[in-house]
Amino acid sequence: MIYSLLQVLLKKEIKIVNKRAIFFGFNVVRSSVGLKLMVLSCFIICVSCDRFTVNKEEVIARVGTVYLYRTDLEKELDSFVNTEDSILKSRNYIDQWTRKEILLQQAEINLNTEIIENLDVLIEEYKIDLYSNTYKQTVFNRSIDTLISTTEIDSFLIENQSVFKLNAPLFQVRFIQLPPDNVDINEIKRSFQRFNEEDRSYLDSLSFQFTNHILADSVWINKSNLFSEARFLNQENYNRYIKKSQFFEIEDSLGVYLFFVKNYLNKGDISPKEVLLPTIKNIILNQRKLLFNRQFEKDILYDAIKSKTYEIY
Repeated sequence: MIYSLLQVLLKKEIKIVNKRAIFFGFNVVRSSVGLKLMVLSCFIICVSCDRFTVNKEEVIARVGTVYLYRTDLEKELDSFVNTEDSILKSRNYIDQWTRKEILLQQAEINLNTEIIENLDVLIEEYKIDLYSNTYKQTVFNRSIDTLISTTEIDSFLIENQSVFKLNAPLFQVRFIQLPPDNVDINEIKRSFQRFNEEDRSYLDSLSFQFTNHILADSVWINKSNLFSEARFLNQENYNRYIKKSQFFEIEDSLGVYLFFVKNYLNKGDISPKEVLLPTIKNIILNQRKLLFNRQFEKDILYDAIKSKTYEIY
């Protein structure tokens, strides 16, 4: 737009000079200078207008010379349930932004120079670490196999058995507590003892009738949780009922209890593989990552020296 305007004005200047140069030499020069000044003025005005209209975004809030724009707000709050929800979330975000910005500006004003310089160093170091670690993690995810085989897990568990001994017993049980007058009690007992896939579905469908229950007998629970769920159990009768593959039916004033211990491990036994699985996977993966990081840092240094990106003077 500015370039086009200059072209039009300069063409007019040339026409004026050609038309009047012979008869009004002095005036032409004066007109030419004036026109040039006018062109220059127009150019400055246009540039100034462009400068002051670069950011046409709607301002939502201001703290000192820092502005919060509507686009900033929309990036943070991209979905609302309704108008009331929109207003509330917008207000909360603006308040949080304002508090943070005021605190930052006050800190920059009131903290002494030495503290600010030390903080700037820490910020720069954190930035370097954040970028570097994110980059290494990205390359690691692309380069290293994150799948861990069963064989590798078993080998690790055998080699580190002493590390994974239990500090307290664990149990796999199933348990139901129900009122003594329950009309389905006989069928519930049969399904509880047999406990095939259909029985599990049947018992699950009746779970709303149970006062309490544990039907996931593949899950390991500790002694505290066992006592909390199966209230008839206590320290006095613990040894009587904690026996593998035995069904017990107990009745007291609170109801009927159906109890079966599928498996249990004592203190000092090796922790079950399924319990350790997430931990072992994390350990193996972290070992891979540690080896990768060491080699990766050596490689990038070697490549930098080889390509002469890095030199010591």
